Amino acid sequence: MGKHQPSFEIAGLLMRDDRLYPFSTDTKVLSTVFELAVRPLVHEIAGEHNLQVHEPSQQNFYPDFTLMRDTHDKNKSAIDVKSTYRHFKSDGSWTASFTLGSYTSYLRNETKNIAFPYSDYQSEYVIGFVYSRTVPVNDTDVYSLDNRDAAPCPFTNVEYFVQEKYRIAGWTPGSGNTTNIGSIVGSSISDFAEGCGPFAKLGEEVFKDYWRNYTQRRQGRPYSNLEEYLEWKQERRP
Repeated sequence: MGKHQPSFEIAGLLMRDDRLYPFSTDTKVLSTVFELAVRPLVHEIAGEHNLQVHEPSQQNFYPDFTLMRDTHDKNKSAIDVKSTYRHFKSDGSWTASFTLGSYTSYLRNETKNIAFPYSDYQSEYVIGFVYSRTVPVNDTDVYSLDNRDAAPCPFTNVEYFVQEKYRIAGWTPGSGNTTNIGSIVGSSISDFAEGCGPFAKLGEEVFKDYWRNYTQRRQGRPYSNLEEYLEWKQERRP
């Protein structure tokens, strides 16, 4: 990962008095950990290409990092950091998937919950981390800095990839009744690294159009999968 080689043996939160508070397996906490670990790398890459890095000050704004020549640049790149854990099966195999942002925000209103107008972005990338959760540990203990090696790490076997978002996107929402775009369900890191999603061959514009027009069931959606979407588009042609 460039000159910056992050270590993923992250023990916890270090206080100024050198006390170490171990992390739990809470996914929101760990997603922040991975974002912090990759942040120096993003700045390193930007520096090598004479680009600026913008990070939104508002919570829940897309993307995590914007790479650009300046704020007027119409060829910005979005980089979002995503993480998820493996769901193991009885035979030892596993699956994993991600949520890739809301389909009711900037895709439909290009200034909603986004750092810059969506039309300014000409590429969107995901830096994705897949990890295994460790067995439950006592995360209420506090460790001294000298004893930091004894602090439990809440995850193990971290793998990562970089891929364009549309290439790993699926055609179903990512979680429950939320309006999040779901990714493909991968059974190896190569599924994500190689971009094996259904939109990979159809193209980014089809991905955007599919999710711009996707609606929740209670709203009477015109389609619920790619086949129905393609039929719907055919019917709308003059």
